[in-house]
Parts: sequence; C-alpha cells; structure tokens
Amino acid sequence: MLQGEPLAKAIRKEVEHTRYEPLLMVTPVYPPDGYVVHTMGWVLHWLLRCDSFEDVVISAANMGGDSDTIAAIAGGLKGLEIGYSQLPKRFVEAIGCADELEKLTLQLADVRRSFSSSGADGANGMRDKEG
Repeated sequence: MLQGEPLAKAIRKEVEHTRYEPLLMVTPVYPPDGYVVHTMGWVLHWLLRCDSFEDVVISAANMGGDSDTIAAIAGGLKGLEIGYSQLPKRFVEAIGCADELEKLTLQLADVRRSFSSSGADGANGMRDKEG
C-alpha cells in the first residue's frame, strides 16, 4: 500500500490542498468528539507527530473524548506502516481474539493474491468476474 514510503510522507502528499492540510502545522482546535472530520483530524495529528506505534496509540488514547476511536484508527494506520512483526509485544499479547484475527488475515491475503494472480484489481475485477 505504501510501497516503502514513510506514512507521514504519504499523508502529507494526500492532504495537500484538502481541508486537512492545515493540520500539517497546527494542533486541531476542535474536540475529539466522534464527528468524522474531527476524528480524522486528530488521527492525522498523532500520525504526523509521533514516530513510534506505541507513541501514536498511547498519545491518542490518553487525550479523552472519543479517544478510543482515534487511537484505533491511528494505530491501525501506523501498524500498516511498520507491519505486524514490529508491533510492541505487550500490545500483541493483549489482543483478545488474536487467533481469529490471524485466520481472517490469512484469508484476506489469499483473496488479495487470487485477484493479483488473475490480473483483476479490486472492485473492477469483481464486476468482471460476476459478468
């Protein structure tokens, strides 16, 4: 997905000329209240200001408000950047349904591989196969 590009650099490119561009420089002035625009603003804030997965998740989770959602989204995106094997061991060990998630992950990887090997790409490939 990132193709080796650091997450912060990818974010900076994606938010250029959008409502989120000011967040590259300043802390959001709105509350972490669950409104999707506010949530994504705070997610971007933590991803751009924290270097490690642990810092992203803990900083986001400790801010109050709808911090569980913000931490989950920011942590998920940071996790994509660093990969499962680089997640802090104490975080991984705390996952309640780790076995089930691992099975689902392997199934999703198989689905993705099947699309890649068939030359299909995403939804267009599915429509082509369905007729």
